[in-house]
Amino acid sequence: MAHNATLIFGHYCPIIERALSDFGPYRLRLLAVSTAPHRLQLEAIVRGFGTTPGGLLPALHALQHAAGYIDRDLIDVLADTCNISVAEVHGVITFYKDFRTTPPAGPIVHVCRAEACQARGGREVWERAQAKGEGKAVVVEEVFCLGHCALGPAVAVDGHLMGGVTTKTIDTIIGNAIARKPLPESIDSCGDGVTVYVPRDAASRAAGSDEVASVLTQTPGVRVVRNGSWGMLWLEPMIEVVVDGTRIAYGPVQATDIPKLLKAGLLTGGDHKLRLGPTMQLPWMQRQQRVTFQRVGLVDPRSAADYEANGGIAGLRRAIGMTPSAVVQEVTDSGLRGRGGAAFPTGIKWKTVLETTDATKYIVCNADEGDSGTFADRMLMEGDPFMLLEGMTIAGFAVGASVGYIYVRSEYPEAIEALNEAIKAATAKGWLGESVLGTDFSFYIHVRVGAGSYVCGEETALLESLEGKRGVVRAKPPLPAHVGLFGKPTVINNVLSLGTVPAILADGAAAYAALGVGRSRGTQVLQLAGNIARGGIFETAFGTTL
Repeated sequence: MAHNATLIFGHYCPIIERALSDFGPYRLRLLAVSTAPHRLQLEAIVRGFGTTPGGLLPALHALQHAAGYIDRDLIDVLADTCNISVAEVHGVITFYKDFRTTPPAGPIVHVCRAEACQARGGREVWERAQAKGEGKAVVVEEVFCLGHCALGPAVAVDGHLMGGVTTKTIDTIIGNAIARKPLPESIDSCGDGVTVYVPRDAASRAAGSDEVASVLTQTPGVRVVRNGSWGMLWLEPMIEVVVDGTRIAYGPVQATDIPKLLKAGLLTGGDHKLRLGPTMQLPWMQRQQRVTFQRVGLVDPRSAADYEANGGIAGLRRAIGMTPSAVVQEVTDSGLRGRGGAAFPTGIKWKTVLETTDATKYIVCNADEGDSGTFADRMLMEGDPFMLLEGMTIAGFAVGASVGYIYVRSEYPEAIEALNEAIKAATAKGWLGESVLGTDFSFYIHVRVGAGSYVCGEETALLESLEGKRGVVRAKPPLPAHVGLFGKPTVINNVLSLGTVPAILADGAAAYAALGVGRSRGTQVLQLAGNIARGGIFETAFGTTL
């Protein structure tokens, strides 16, 4: 595996690519690059990507993460390392919006200008942010969708998401950024005692769940478990206390509410105006048919043990005991279709790649979710990342691929972090890497981060980007199933498509096909956003009437 370098206490040391990408492109650590030692350190970062396939984009992200920008004096080094021309490096840097070749004036504040946020006052927030930040030690930039569509207007400060921003609160946000006020730290699951679930997905964190978790971790006799959101985003942060095996929900809860909740008997499910009742009895939950999102909200997404205890890996175990063609047939019989827009039958795409004779094949997950009002991919990656990894591994086994890539939007740093942690945990459990589940099948997954190009959501432009090039749409034919990533047969599926595969293999094609109507089998994940009272995620069978 190729190694990269990062700066630690003034020295560089090698780390694996996925660990470096945990932070995403926003979380910058500024260094003075004018001195010779720093220059050598930055060159070492670039050289570390010399054997990484399509390594230019990861190298550019690593440089910008280390120094805050991409020094033009290093373009020759980038070209030499990646064995491409200086002009090609220039072309890539200027194609992607995220990359900058001058030092930023300060923290970077991104204001969402996409339609869902515009419907809730985003234009006024943008105008106020520009005025407040003009001439100050801060960079105010527009971005078209931060994936927080249900609780806009959304703003991100160095990747930290904030929702429900107004023309008044943006003043405070800009002021805190200029003053370099520390952003809330994410808290892991911890403690012993009564279990209280506090979500840690980006939407819940934007609503204040980290602050809630911080208060609860200081409360004796409480075990805090960080789960994903159940999708009732207007109730976030929604916390749950486990009483006699039942999860009792309260929300929306702020950190300042905790003392009164504890006094009212929170840890025994006591009555309070914020008490919602048993989670699974809430109308929003009772009316759903969850397949793809069956564990989102239920489990700690950073815990492999929790995933397995709640039915995870059952699909992979069954698939490994089948022939590849039988797995493909199972997916075909289920009626699963692509969720990226075209609704192409997933099984047919897999069968095409399986039948190619090339020894090298790839699985690519398109996680470049960029349309305004779409955030289901983000919620699945943050709330149940192991399900996506399991689906990709099943796909790899089915078509004969040994390597997979997840191409994630740079605007999703929490999802990037969750995926990288899940990859490490899954590898340690033997679900990924060499000899999956003790068999002769090996499969490796790498996370690659986009750089702000909307067009890279198109599958062939995404492949170009994965190869370290500008995200330009390819002519078809040939189709990616025949000539895809690095010229090899490639399965490209959406997050929701791949995330549904484990359930199909675990429960059988017939169970999934029994849901839906006509040629639309299974479920659809509905994303409710914009100027509405109750935005969120709702999964139900195709054909359900409104």
